[in-house]
Amino acid sequence: MRRLRPVWPTVMLLCILLPLRVRAQSAGVLTGTVVNGTAGGGSIEGLEVTLRSFQGQEEREPRTTVTDASGAFRFEGLETGEDWVYLARVVYEGVVYSGGMVSLTPDQAEVSVQVPVYEATTDGSSITVERAHLFLTFTEGGVTTTELYVFQNPSDRTYVGVDGGDGQRWTAKFLLPEESHDLIFDDGSLNGRFRLIDGGFVDTEPQWPGTTQVLFSYTVDLIGGVADLSRTLAHPTVDLNVLIEETGATIESQDLVLEGTRQAEGQTYLNYVAHSLDAGQHLDLRVRLAAGQGAVRSTQPVRTQALPWILLGSVLAGLPLVYPFWRQRIQSSARKDG
Repeated sequence: MRRLRPVWPTVMLLCILLPLRVRAQSAGVLTGTVVNGTAGGGSIEGLEVTLRSFQGQEEREPRTTVTDASGAFRFEGLETGEDWVYLARVVYEGVVYSGGMVSLTPDQAEVSVQVPVYEATTDGSSITVERAHLFLTFTEGGVTTTELYVFQNPSDRTYVGVDGGDGQRWTAKFLLPEESHDLIFDDGSLNGRFRLIDGGFVDTEPQWPGTTQVLFSYTVDLIGGVADLSRTLAHPTVDLNVLIEETGATIESQDLVLEGTRQAEGQTYLNYVAHSLDAGQHLDLRVRLAAGQGAVRSTQPVRTQALPWILLGSVLAGLPLVYPFWRQRIQSSARKDG
């Protein structure tokens, strides 16, 4: 009979190595500092810092600590696996701030982040739309417009908005063409971040110092070969451009000027521009099919994600929006409660 080798040495070895492996995976450290970016701002001592942990698509139990006199905080015993990411956030004057998503690895088990916070203000007089981009594509019997607005807050305070009369604040307003429908958002939803108002909608997201982006789309039907996209601008707009597929259709406008064409993904787009538009100004904008032209259907996707690949394709040359747009979505989700 063949003698079996004793298994207890293997069992003992596993009992020794497994705890070591667990400790190695849980050896991560995240340190950080909360910094008040407003000149003469308030104290950052004793602020509660919440660490949100995500393993793959699942969120794990959050952990909390408080800042010391210098605004520093520390979390130990964190997992360092590739599928783990962490998000440190702080609520200051009712606004949520974050240092962004970070991950820990065995080779880099300690990471430091900075979480900027700002004093809040209800004065939005310095905020402008730095750039507005309208990207027009054709659907069956209509024109779908994807709009990207880049707001610039040059101050060192977070604009928390004005009271809309119902006890809820909003920071930006968008008035839509009268016959628009099928409104969808890239980040947020109605009755959540966005709320309907007469003639359009408002955004309740705070506007932090720097840039904030809003991306949405809607459709306007072609009636008699014409889609009327005219509307009133709610905010002063420095630069606005409208891109429309070159299919024979044209834009009629007293405010926009054709400034050549742009190429992207093998498609040619007419590029119309306008500058220095005032808040309250009526934007004259209609799309007209060419004489005898039937219904046009775009070969391009009409979801709100269409605009970022246009940016990536350098249609808007020299516009460094791709990274800020992606970063804003991460930071925006970081600031939501839950």
